[in-house]
This record gives sequence, C-alpha cells and structure tokens, in this order.
Amino acid sequence: MRECDVSVVIPTYNRTSLLGRALNSIAQQTVQPSEVIIIDDCSEAAVIKEVNAIVSSFSALLKIRLIVNESNSGANRSRNKGISVANSRYIAFLDSDDLWLPEKLERQIGAIERAKTASSKPVLSATGRYRVDGRGEFIARQFGGHVLDSLKIRKSNFIGTLSSVIVEAAIARQIHGFNEALPASQDWDFFIRLSDYVHYVGVAQPLCVYVDHGNDRITLDYRKKLRGHIAIYKNHIRYSVYDVNTIRAEFLRNIAEDYQELGNRSKAAFFYANALSSRIQPGFLEYMAACVLRASFRVLALPALRQRRYQRYRRSMDRLRRNKETWATIREDERVIQGLIA
Repeated sequence: MRECDVSVVIPTYNRTSLLGRALNSIAQQTVQPSEVIIIDDCSEAAVIKEVNAIVSSFSALLKIRLIVNESNSGANRSRNKGISVANSRYIAFLDSDDLWLPEKLERQIGAIERAKTASSKPVLSATGRYRVDGRGEFIARQFGGHVLDSLKIRKSNFIGTLSSVIVEAAIARQIHGFNEALPASQDWDFFIRLSDYVHYVGVAQPLCVYVDHGNDRITLDYRKKLRGHIAIYKNHIRYSVYDVNTIRAEFLRNIAEDYQELGNRSKAAFFYANALSSRIQPGFLEYMAACVLRASFRVLALPALRQRRYQRYRRSMDRLRRNKETWATIREDERVIQGLIA
C-alpha cells in the first residue's frame, strides 16, 4: 500500500481497548503513514503488558514504535516526545479515544500537497470532524473554516480536536511543541503560537471522529479547563495588539460556562453578563448594560450554558437532515464509524 510522509503521534495512559480501536482506524487508511509513535505515559504494569500485546497485533499492518515514559508526565509531554523523535516531514496527532475515517490521510495530504504550490510557508492543516458520544451516536458535524489568522484563533479554538490536525514537524519543533505548564487548552495555545508562521489548509470533509466525554466530566476537569482559559487570556489576549473587545464575547461566555459547571453561580453570572454586554460599543453604555445584566441575574436564573451549546449542535444536525444528499453521506459515514467503534 502507498505510504505518505507522516508520523502519527498517539499519547496514551491506562487505555487498551480504545488504543486498539484507534490503531485499527489507522490500519484502515487508504494511504498508510510512514510510522506510528505511541507514547505510553507510565501506565500500570498490567496495562503496559496489554499495550505491548496490542502493538504486536498491529505490527504486521503498521510500522509502530512504542515509547514508555519513566514517570507519568501528562499527554502534552508525551506529544512533545513524539514530536522530537518523529522521522517524517509531517506529524499527525491522534488521541487514543478518537478515530479517523479511512480516507483521512489521503484527502488531507492531497490538500496539503496542492496548497504547497501556492505558499512556501510550513503547513498546519485540520479537517472537519464528527462529534460523537461514547456509544458512537452523532452529536454534531463541525468545521471551523478555511481561514486561520491570529485574531480568529484568539476568539475561539475553532480548529478543535488535535486528532484532525497535521503539522510540519520542523515548525512544531521551532515553536517548542506544546506548553506543558498549562493545565488545559494546550492545543489552543499551540494553534495560537503557530498562527503567525504557517499556511493553513482547512479540509471541510469530516474525516476525524472526536469522542465527546462531556457527560463524564468531573469537577477537576472543569477546574483545569477554567485555569486553561485564564492562561490563554493572560498569555495571548490581555496584552495583544488586537482589540480585546473583538475577542471578549465568546471568550467570556466560555469562562461563564466553566464557572457554572463548577457550581459557582455568582461568578458565572458575572462573566455571562460581561459577555453579553461586550457586544455593545465599548464605553459607558457597555458598562451600564453589564451592571443591569449582573443585577438581573441575581433574580433571574442563568441559562444552562452547556445545555444551550449542545442544543445548537442538535439544531445544526437537524438542518443537515433536511438535505437528502448530505444526510445520505452522513449515514454512510455513521455506518463506517459504528464499524470502527465495534
């Protein structure tokens, strides 16, 4: 089978069946990567034994290297280790609980090769993605668009999951990979730091499957997420050359959602009121609107922000259902995804 000049980097920790599922989605690719690098972040001894067995079972299909960390250091240190040892021109990331559709590498590398004729900059590429729950049921089909600039990526992490991303290894090393000091949002920070250097190639087709464990989140996850959002603000927004007010609305809404999920109603209301008022021209009117909204949320219940977000996902899927051709494609992709999950 034809190969492409791609190293796949998979961090994993105490996972076996999900790792096998992810590797199976790579083995099913119509174009094979030149290597797959699995970095196990010091799993339990029994798990390491199973991981070795899984790697052996795929060794006839894929060129796999298994690296086991001496201590548990986090997924982003594992990714950085993968970046440092990768032999290929391009690096693709795949989380061990996510999946690729069979044409992911072929279509994405094809788009990258076509784009290289128009720019000498190193490439960052991301595809569209399906968002599914743990059972493989569809939540949303998402694509952030074909344009990446420093302002747009600061407004929100529209690229989304790392499992859709391919980046040139040289530029990933030049910016020193992922910031291991961040508690969360390391992927968003990575994209922001790349944005000034790369030629972005967006591939609209949903070729990646992001498994959303939102219903299984625990309080600690939301604390990390909140700290990550605050770090993004401090590192990339607060003193940026961009007009902060053009970035604030969505960013503040995200922080409000974090606080709401943590059960801190007063801070959630404070940041949500600021998010709504920031859409008004900065100045006295914005200040007064924020004051009025904060006062109203002392009496009125704050909307369930996470629930609202998932309702938007459902409405988007409902719109897609009305297009027979699009829905037929989605149903065929669903059949493939269910097969990969099974």
